[in-house]
Amino acid sequence: MAVHKLVLDDFVDANYSLFAIHCDLEDYRLASYINQALNTHLKRTKEDVDFSDNVAAFSLFEWENSNLKTTWNLIKNKCLVEDSSIDLGLFLEQTEKNWTTHYLIDEHPKVGYFLKVSGGNSNDVKIAQKLQKIPAINMAYTINVEELKSKDYLILN
Repeated sequence: MAVHKLVLDDFVDANYSLFAIHCDLEDYRLASYINQALNTHLKRTKEDVDFSDNVAAFSLFEWENSNLKTTWNLIKNKCLVEDSSIDLGLFLEQTEKNWTTHYLIDEHPKVGYFLKVSGGNSNDVKIAQKLQKIPAINMAYTINVEELKSKDYLILN
């Protein structure tokens, strides 16, 4: 009888860099600033990222650089969802609207956006420096992906 052995090294995650961006801009404006500063061509995808049981949708911008064989993704970390509930008052029913905040990566609730660079050999220090030179960005830095508990949410393809 033959013995089959499963090698778990075959299932290694794709190598990528992750940058946290603290910024209050709208997503399309930030993508435009990043395109100018880093000479990228980030474009909005047709579908948003939704992992929270289709309750929250996070905007996604993507660019595939075929020359360097890299894929760049700009993902919004925060999503506000309107919840409406019916409240039975003393005289009539009232509809209350509440707002719930959902985060793509719960471990970093103060981060506005994540920039994920997959494939190729990217210079993380250089990218972080160029991001910090954008006047609208308050802070930008790299995140160690191995330390994230919810890194499965960053698998976009």
